[in-house]
Amino acid sequence: MINLFEKYDGSSRDFLFSQKMAKIKIPSVAMIDNGFLPDDVDSPFKYFCDLDDGDDPLYFNQLKIPRYWRILSTGESGQIYNLDQMKARIIYSATDNSRFVKEVQWFNDIGTVSWVDHYNNHGHLFAKTYYYEGKATYRKYFNSHGQVVIEWNFTAEDLFLDIKGLHRHFTSLAKFTTFYLQFRKYNLDHVFYNSLSHPLWVMDELPTGGTDTLFWNEDTGTTIPGNMQYLLNNRTRTKHIVFQKHRDWVRRRELFPKGTGNVDDLHYLGMIYPHPRGNKLQPRILIMTNSDQIENLDQLVRGMPNIEFRIAAVTEMSGKLLAFGERPNVEVYPNVSRKRALQLLKDCDIYLDINHGSEILDSVRAAFEQNMLILGFKNTIHEPQFVAPQNIFELNQVPQMTQTILAALLKPALMKKLIDTQREYANDATVEQYSEVIGAITDGKAR
Repeated sequence: MINLFEKYDGSSRDFLFSQKMAKIKIPSVAMIDNGFLPDDVDSPFKYFCDLDDGDDPLYFNQLKIPRYWRILSTGESGQIYNLDQMKARIIYSATDNSRFVKEVQWFNDIGTVSWVDHYNNHGHLFAKTYYYEGKATYRKYFNSHGQVVIEWNFTAEDLFLDIKGLHRHFTSLAKFTTFYLQFRKYNLDHVFYNSLSHPLWVMDELPTGGTDTLFWNEDTGTTIPGNMQYLLNNRTRTKHIVFQKHRDWVRRRELFPKGTGNVDDLHYLGMIYPHPRGNKLQPRILIMTNSDQIENLDQLVRGMPNIEFRIAAVTEMSGKLLAFGERPNVEVYPNVSRKRALQLLKDCDIYLDINHGSEILDSVRAAFEQNMLILGFKNTIHEPQFVAPQNIFELNQVPQMTQTILAALLKPALMKKLIDTQREYANDATVEQYSEVIGAITDGKAR
């Protein structure tokens, strides 16, 4: 039994965390490797390249660049210059000001991407992607000696594996992954997968004797996705579909009016999120930002003079934002550390997702886990899956947002109702629910 992820994205991370919380321990494999997979998630690229030597990630100023060239860096990204010409853009592994290098995008003379260097979480250049007319066409993966181990032709969709004693050609990522799973001798009697793309085709490559489960965490839309319809209409290994969004589970009779065809059953199971504390109705509002563009900040601060606003950034703040710190009910925190940011999350019970630009430190998710009431505007929300729809406002609805905040802080029952709704919308699950559903589809074999 294994987890098979197409890539280790947010939903895959949450699903694996949920399993760990429910003490379900099975191997996990990601088909596509961005170089920063956690230690307990393997991949065919990670395995065959064998670059895990315990070294630290590469910090941006450790990049080797030609003499007299220079690197300019912010908390979000970096740029490599030759005099006044930008030669490359540096993409970091996270937006927490750690500045560990994940990618370096190199430009040609007309300013479009020519190739991308990919670095892993041990500081190694583990892959290069080559572009043609703005489109990624080819990628090479290297071992610790810089030798090419895997070549992936995106145009033809085939891959070549070349390591000592092993030379193979695969016509698809699915076939390559299937070879890897069998080469590593994983137990493939039951596969949990969460994508109807490449993992589905792996299921078709595996021996027919197994039984698999699709964990569906995407928005289903008005009709059943085509590849899910394929599962219903054909005899495959997939015998269970588990919806991970409650609103789609509620619509299952609308989506499956003719039954489930060749799928045995449908289930619902959300995600388990850590909630270290409850909402304490503390009259403090937290905003985390990487810019001074904060929607309707002045109107909100003036409209709630008895509520304390705390505004934090992982970088320096502009004079415009620092000036808000002179208001009696506003405190500003430039260059905030991760430790200090966590303390701010514990000290506040309202989070406003109202900053333009990128999100920092996964702050919306962190606020959700701390059971803070999250509100925002339609044009500023970064992670809508953690915000109840009634708490997302139009730009001209500052009075309504203000009233919601003040009422929730004054009425414990209302705050509890709003937090419960927020958690239900985010498909928050319990350990007991995981034990029940996973046990039902595996006959208890997952433990």
